[in-house]
Amino acid sequence: MAPFSDLPEPTGPYSVATHSSTWTDSSRDETFTAENDYRRLVVQTWFPIVKQEDLSTLPYIDDPELRLPALAKQLRLPLSLISHFGEVKTHSIALPGNLELDQKFPVILFSHGLSGMRFQNTALIEELVSYGYVVFAADHSYGANITIFDDGETAQYRAGKRRALNADFINTIDLSQIDILVRDLSFIIDVIKADSTDSFLSELPMDRNRIGVMGHSLGGAVAISTMAADSRVGVAMILDGWYAPVPDRVITGGLDNPIYHLGQKQWSDPGNYIRMDQMLSHSRGPIYKMLIPGTHHTDFTDMPLFTPFSLLIGYTKILDPVWLNDLMRTNTRAFFDVYLKDHPDAELKDILLSQTDVTSYIFTPPSP
Repeated sequence: MAPFSDLPEPTGPYSVATHSSTWTDSSRDETFTAENDYRRLVVQTWFPIVKQEDLSTLPYIDDPELRLPALAKQLRLPLSLISHFGEVKTHSIALPGNLELDQKFPVILFSHGLSGMRFQNTALIEELVSYGYVVFAADHSYGANITIFDDGETAQYRAGKRRALNADFINTIDLSQIDILVRDLSFIIDVIKADSTDSFLSELPMDRNRIGVMGHSLGGAVAISTMAADSRVGVAMILDGWYAPVPDRVITGGLDNPIYHLGQKQWSDPGNYIRMDQMLSHSRGPIYKMLIPGTHHTDFTDMPLFTPFSLLIGYTKILDPVWLNDLMRTNTRAFFDVYLKDHPDAELKDILLSQTDVTSYIFTPPSP
């Protein structure tokens, strides 16, 4: 059996609480199913609470009897090899009875990639929350590895089955899927900003007017596309983003908002970064880019932190995952601190330019 380790602790002044539930968007039909039904998402929220010691923290894997077989299938590994994964712990506790904090914190939405999971970047999310952010992430139903709704029903991964998994699919994805995922994030914002009587959402210590997005892989394309389509989103952090699915109008028109791309040195498909650079060259907001040699696509998730076995089977590549995790945490938090908390941008530039063995790029267009 592969050995597994718990996630590294968040370093901020707050402890972290979390809550998950099924949200239904009654304005949209679920197009991945033949039935006349509504789009449903499982949304997880992480939020700061007063610092506490010796907390009883939650496991990383929810519903392991359902999720672990789906994960083993995705990894093409025997279930017995990853069964101990279900014992991995986070540093988050269940929803407390009293949230206790009067301060309002900025909001960040996270989007996972194809066949990913809403909690696949928990180490980064917990770090952000421990420094005063409220984070929402959804399993994009039928695009996630598996979605497990509150009533026990499941949504298996289907996104890749809309089109044959051939070269054409690798280089472009049905844009209707991008629209579905963008509308997932906009729906979450709708719920966040609504005058809700829901006791949980109404009590969350969040600033509903300061909203950023963050995404990995296809989730990066979703984050970019959401910021282009929804003016309520002000800033985007992209983790090894996949730019092929970003609509051409966004690539050629660029964006006005701050963008930070943090990813591997080069994709196997060189066209991915060609599209990224084209979009960045047409964008007008502050732009940051960091390319890290010796990394692979899945290194920008929690996966390399759990077990060295992922390196042995070629699923990850980074030789020092703790270093990479610290780099991701530091740069992501500094980026959001500048553009969601009004910290001076010199803080971010100093951090970015102090990194060694990486390629860094900063561009702030001059004011018109």
